[in-house]
Amino acid sequence: MPVTVAPYGSWESPLTAESVAAASSSVGSVVVDPLDLTRVYWLESRPSEGGRYVLLSKMVDDYDDSTLINHLADTKWNIRTSVHEYGGGAYTVYNKTIVFVNWADQGLYVLEEGNSGEPRRIGEKEGVRYASFAVHPSGRFVVCVREDHRGEGEAKNTLVAVSLHDNKKDTMLFDQSDFVSSPVFGSEGTEIAFITWNHPDMNWDATVLRHARVTVHGQDSDTICNLDTLSEVAGGKTQQRESIYQPRFDDQGILHFIGDSTGFWNPYHIDPKTGKPILSLAKPMPAEFAEPEWMFGASTFQPVTGRKSSMAVTFRLKDTMRLGILNVNTHNIEDLPVPGWTLLNNLQMAQARSGEPVLVLIAGSPTESPALYTYFINGIGGQHQRVAGGVKSTGDNAVGLDVGSISVPREIAFPTRLPPFDSQGQEATAYAYYYPPSNVRHVGPADELPPLLIVIHGGPTAATHAVYSAKIQYWTSRGFAVADVNYGGSTGYGRKYRERLYLQFGLVDVQDCCAAALHLASEGLADRQRLCIMGSSAGGFTTLACLAFRPEVFAVGASLYGMSDLEVLAKETHKFEAQYPVHLVGPYPEAQKVYRERSPLFAVDRLSCPAIFLQGLEDRVVPPNQATLMVDALRKKGVPVAHVEFAGEQHGFRKAANIVRVLEAQLYFFGKVLGFVPSDAIEPVHIF
Repeated sequence: MPVTVAPYGSWESPLTAESVAAASSSVGSVVVDPLDLTRVYWLESRPSEGGRYVLLSKMVDDYDDSTLINHLADTKWNIRTSVHEYGGGAYTVYNKTIVFVNWADQGLYVLEEGNSGEPRRIGEKEGVRYASFAVHPSGRFVVCVREDHRGEGEAKNTLVAVSLHDNKKDTMLFDQSDFVSSPVFGSEGTEIAFITWNHPDMNWDATVLRHARVTVHGQDSDTICNLDTLSEVAGGKTQQRESIYQPRFDDQGILHFIGDSTGFWNPYHIDPKTGKPILSLAKPMPAEFAEPEWMFGASTFQPVTGRKSSMAVTFRLKDTMRLGILNVNTHNIEDLPVPGWTLLNNLQMAQARSGEPVLVLIAGSPTESPALYTYFINGIGGQHQRVAGGVKSTGDNAVGLDVGSISVPREIAFPTRLPPFDSQGQEATAYAYYYPPSNVRHVGPADELPPLLIVIHGGPTAATHAVYSAKIQYWTSRGFAVADVNYGGSTGYGRKYRERLYLQFGLVDVQDCCAAALHLASEGLADRQRLCIMGSSAGGFTTLACLAFRPEVFAVGASLYGMSDLEVLAKETHKFEAQYPVHLVGPYPEAQKVYRERSPLFAVDRLSCPAIFLQGLEDRVVPPNQATLMVDALRKKGVPVAHVEFAGEQHGFRKAANIVRVLEAQLYFFGKVLGFVPSDAIEPVHIF
């Protein structure tokens, strides 16, 4: 194959924006029916259908795509909830009955097996949203989170029971906290556990694990059930400032959970004799067995069917992802071999038709995008097989990028500083995944270094993983180097690293992202004069803050639904994050001066870097005026700026045509600023 020398950024790539949009289809929200362990359900996002989520299922040991069932094929059904605005936990399945939320009306619906008619709506009809479902073993009702927007002021989040048979019957069970999540029944349905927390904390700051006995009333009663002997069993008064996630009852009725009182999210269980939390490991591990729950439905550990006191676990230890079986009695973890997977989540316990225990999970690697897999614990019939989704790395993959052109990242640890950032500041370490330019058909000129694109994840309490991303490969296959940064505040490195950002948002993240760019330039891996930066949501804020407060570092930036005015965020955002800025910046309005000092909007006089803004017009997390205000300010100053808005999009871009436009608009704008001509035929972007 001939190799052509061409300027970085102008390389011809087989990975078009259209193929990236096609690859943006994802699988997730995996569910296994507890009364039929042989069938696995999941949601698939479809950008080609306006970004809707469809519910699919198949037998766990059947890899024939022709047997796939689409349970709600009509395009009017879109299984997605807007509780907390981020959603997740939009459906469940019990005894082949599907309980789900439809996006268009946020209605709660039931679809029974064999019902060829329309799903039946249950619960309240107007002004409420539902998520995070647990069906009672009787099959009569579901317990879930209800977010009520019918009153004045802030929405009310409560735990409710909703009848699956009487369309108008529900019972409020718990309303004594700002937030509630993750209800789960014991196997007999006589006990329940769930998580609660209050402002100003987020659920990764401090939560409480609650336990109660369940009394179920007769069919004729106006009340479905009630909770008795409600108690706090972990967190809260028991252990201060602990983030607790994922309550799980095993077959013996023991309650398990993940908590971070030791500084990392580790597995625990409640001692049935004392009622006190006990670490399920021999000693605390510097490993993360959970991730921040921005969305409902996270699952990183599950009781193992047929193995007493055993939990299947996924965890990150240093820079590797691990899968194993934890014996709670011996405290030993039996490592299960994985084929280079660097992302593991959505873990569920299932069973093959032979009776073989099998795990179902979402997994990905640097050469394969996240896909749904089965993993046979005992290794019968091969250890793991792909069920659905993902981009294969064998031969030419589904989006047209040959394997030799895939840029495989390596994690780098680079020097940075903690505040204050002068010579008195403490030296520290931050992390990123570095992707070199890669295209088997092209190389750059011998006297030229590639432009570097710093990618900043949202959250900011989120994390990036070394897993195949078509959006990153779009850039590397055109001659860009990419650094995907896990700045201070990111998850995966323990609570101390996560809280490095507290009261320092707009400082630590900016420092770390600039340090990453300068480090790679100093190592000769990037052109110092062509450092670019891009981020979405909170990452968009950090992008703008880098351009405003460190204008000497970057040449150009792209903000995807990013914040420009922290003060507006503190006053206008939705309930889930309404007081998040208290931890990140300080209490408002007491710290109003700090909010303004760190807001890029009020530092445009220092900004001289061109920037492009891409924004959904129905975004309630970051209001569209955040972009408009910044664009207007830059236009008045005469700095080159582009502004592309998308009707019908919320916080993120889900429609295929919009995903295409977002990528091509950035590439076009970067080319104009950096002086290269993309090989792609792109509709021009208006630059003010």
